[in-house]
Formats: sequence, structure tokens, C-alpha cells
Amino acid sequence: MEAVARQMWERATTTDAADDVRTQGERLFASTEAGLRRWLGAEGYASLLSRAVADVLPEHPALVTIPNLISDETEVSGSTEVDATAQQRAVIALLVAMMRQLGGIIGDNMAIRLIEQSGTPSLRGTAGDENPDTAS
Repeated sequence: MEAVARQMWERATTTDAADDVRTQGERLFASTEAGLRRWLGAEGYASLLSRAVADVLPEHPALVTIPNLISDETEVSGSTEVDATAQQRAVIALLVAMMRQLGGIIGDNMAIRLIEQSGTPSLRGTAGDENPDTAS
């Protein structure tokens, strides 16, 4: 699981080297969220994310620096590391925790594959409602 999470991180960070770790993490989770919501629904994704955050946050307080992952009500104990290495470790740990949480429901292999595919940008571009064969 960790190897897959690291690969996802590497793919996310090769898109624009000028972005900081926080922005790269936000982009990775935005694409992962979009993909997983399709399969789990909004409430299912929110539940998966909140459980994974609860597992990871005590050991990786730098997770709070990634936008849209932590609710305002979440209390963080200890110091919040903000260096790039700590942020990277936190993002990878959260991806692994999400795989484990989902793996407990649908099996590890399926969970890894689903999260990996969800966090990978589509080569097809944005899907539209129109059929390209019938568009005029």
C-alpha cells in the first residue's frame, strides 16, 4: 500500500515542480476525492476520509496544512510540523490509511486499485454529456 501511495505522490508532484507540497497534496486529494465520490458517494467518501484522518493525524500533525482535509472542529495536539518532508509523509500516510479503511470493506487489492485509479488524472479529459459521434 505504501508503495502505491508513494507512486501516486510522485505522479502528483511531477505535474508542476513550482508548486509547493501543500498545493500538490491538495491537488492529489482533489482528484482522489472526485474519483472516489463516483464509487462511494459524497457521504461514503467523507466517512472514509474522516476515519483515515483520525488514524493518521496523531502521528502526522502536518496533515492540518493540507487544505480541505481537516474539519474545523478537529483538535490537533502537539506541534504542527510544516516542513515539506513532514507534509509529504502525512499525505502518503493518509493515502495508506484510506486504502486500509476501504480495504476492510472491499478487500485490500480492490481498495488499492480504486484509490490509485481515482488519484490518477484521466488521459481522456473531461467527460461530457454529448456523444462525439452525434455532435454537430
